[in-house]
Amino acid sequence: MKKRSLALLLAAAMVTGLTACGGGGSETTAAETTKAAAAETTAAPAEGEKSDAPAEGEKSDAPAADGEEITLTVWHIAIDETRHQTVTNAMNRFMEKYPNVKVVDVPNENDPYKTKLATAMAAGEEPDIFVSWGGGWLESFIDEGKVLDIDDRVKEIADEYYPAALSLFQIKGKNYSLPYSCGPVPVYYNKQIYADLGLEVPTTIEEFEANCDKIKEAGIIPLALGNSSQWPAALTFTYLSMREGGTQPFLDAYNRENGGTFEHESFIKAGARLQDWVKKGYYPEGCNGINYDTGGSRMLFYNGMAAHIVQTNGMFSNCRSEAPEFYENNLGIFGFPVIEGTDGNAKQILGGGNAYSISASCEHPDEAFELIHMLTDKEFGQESVDIAGVISGVKGVTMPNELTKAADEFIQNAEYIQNFYDQFLPTDLGALHKQTTYDLVGLECTPEEAAAKMEELAKQTLDK
Repeated sequence: MKKRSLALLLAAAMVTGLTACGGGGSETTAAETTKAAAAETTAAPAEGEKSDAPAEGEKSDAPAADGEEITLTVWHIAIDETRHQTVTNAMNRFMEKYPNVKVVDVPNENDPYKTKLATAMAAGEEPDIFVSWGGGWLESFIDEGKVLDIDDRVKEIADEYYPAALSLFQIKGKNYSLPYSCGPVPVYYNKQIYADLGLEVPTTIEEFEANCDKIKEAGIIPLALGNSSQWPAALTFTYLSMREGGTQPFLDAYNRENGGTFEHESFIKAGARLQDWVKKGYYPEGCNGINYDTGGSRMLFYNGMAAHIVQTNGMFSNCRSEAPEFYENNLGIFGFPVIEGTDGNAKQILGGGNAYSISASCEHPDEAFELIHMLTDKEFGQESVDIAGVISGVKGVTMPNELTKAADEFIQNAEYIQNFYDQFLPTDLGALHKQTTYDLVGLECTPEEAAAKMEELAKQTLDK
C-alpha cells in the first residue's frame, strides 16, 4: 500500500469541512477538571521541546517511582459529563499512585480533534498520549514515525482485554494502542413511541420500513440524523452495504483481491436504499446541516420528535448524561435489520471504539504506558459502564442493566465486527467515503456516481 503523508492526512481532514482548533481554550489537570470542562476545550502542547523518541520497544531508565517531576499531556474526546468523569477518575488514581507526575487533561470535540491532532503531528507539537479510532487514520501517523511501538508492552497484559477489542486497533498485526471503548452500532429506538403505535421490534428491513411508514403517518420523524460532520450517515450506509453483500465485498475491494471493487452492487444498492429513505421522508429535513456532535439530532430523539437513531456505542453515554430520564424509561436497542435473500446476516455487525496511543516523541514512555493502562483497566471499565453506560474492551466487567447487557451480547454473539469504513480505510479514501455518503443523503449524486468515485481513488490509493 502506498505511504500516506501527514500532508495528505491533514488535507483530507480539511476537505471534510473540519476546522482546526486555535487558541482560546484551556488545559487542566484531572484534579482541577469540573463539569465545565466537558464543553469543547483546546490547549497548546505541554511546554518544552520534545526529545528524540527512544528505540521501538525500548523502556526508559527513569520510572515514575524515582521521584522525577514530569508532565504527561493527554488529548481525548470524552467531552460529555459522564465519560469525562470516568477519564478524570482514572487520571486522579494515576496521580495518587505517582504523585510526581502531573497529567494535563485536554478534552476535545470529536471532529475538530482530528484536524487539531493532524496539525500538531505535522508541526512536531503532538501530545504525549492521544486518542484514535485505529485503522488508516492511525496508520498514517505510524507511517510517519509519530506513534510509539508498544506491541511488547501490550502483549504482557493482553489477557486483560478482549481479543476483538485489541484487534480493532492493530496495524499490520502489531499493537500501537490500548482500547478504552469497544461497542456495537445498534439501532436505538423510543420504546414509548413503539408502545403507543403498537409496533414490534423489526428483524428485517421490510419490517423496519413498515414501522417507519407508520411512524411517519403519526407525524413523527422515523430516523433522527445529524450529518453535518458526514460520518453519522456513513454508519447506515455501511450497515446497508453489509446487509446487501455481507462482509466480503468490502474486504475484497480494500485488499484488491478476487476482483473486488467499490463499484460492487452491494455498495450501489446501499446508496439506492439510503436515498430512498431520504425521498420517503424518513430523515429530518435538512439533516446534512444538523450537527450530531453538538446534539442536534439527539435532541430530536430525546424529545420524541424522532423514533430511531443509528449510532455508535457512545450514544449510551450521551443519553445517560443529556437525558437520564429518557435513558431509564424509553431507550431501547435492536440489531440493524437484515435484508432477506442476501449474503448479509445479523451476526455481522458494525462496531468500533477508541484507544489510547503514545506519541513516539514522548519523553517518558514508561509512565505514559502505565497511564494508558490505568485509563483502560478493569476499574476504569467498570466505572465506564456504570457511570457512562459505555462498554470498554477490558474483561471482567459486570454489566449493570439490560441495555448494556444487550449491547455486550451483540459483541459476544458476533461472527464478524466491521470497523467503521472511514477509519478502516486510508485517510483520503475514508474522507471520500464520508463525502460521497453526504452527497447521497443530499441527493447530489447517484449511487453509481458515488461508487465510481470511490473506485477511482481506490485504484490510486490501494493498488500496489
